[in-house]
Amino acid sequence: MFEVGFFELVVIFGVALVVLGPKRLPGLVAKIGRWLGKARSMARQFQEQLENEVNLEELNRMTEARSSQAPKYPAPPPEFSGEPPPETDTTVPPPEDPSHRDLSDPVYEPPTESTASVPDAAPQEPRNERAT
Repeated sequence: MFEVGFFELVVIFGVALVVLGPKRLPGLVAKIGRWLGKARSMARQFQEQLENEVNLEELNRMTEARSSQAPKYPAPPPEFSGEPPPETDTTVPPPEDPSHRDLSDPVYEPPTESTASVPDAAPQEPRNERAT
């Protein structure tokens, strides 16, 4: 549609250099660059906002479709009163009688005193290692 080739850009730059002069042309090019940057930034923000709206609309549509397909829960049975079930007895049973213990089960037996004792070491007196 509207195309500007390399040759057209050279002609525009040459005319601008002759009309504006070498002192004002760099400032004008910087202003045009800033305007183009702002325009691109605004276009990018607009595009992102549009994409977010489209994604949100798709998400809403999917949520509505899923909720319409969700199974309806049946009514509770008539014996359901909404009360929690009664508490059961959770006491700990008494320990077993040791006379009825199964002898095949290994039992922990602590070591006897003869194997667990360590001879007491007498405290040693400090030695003077200085040579006199």
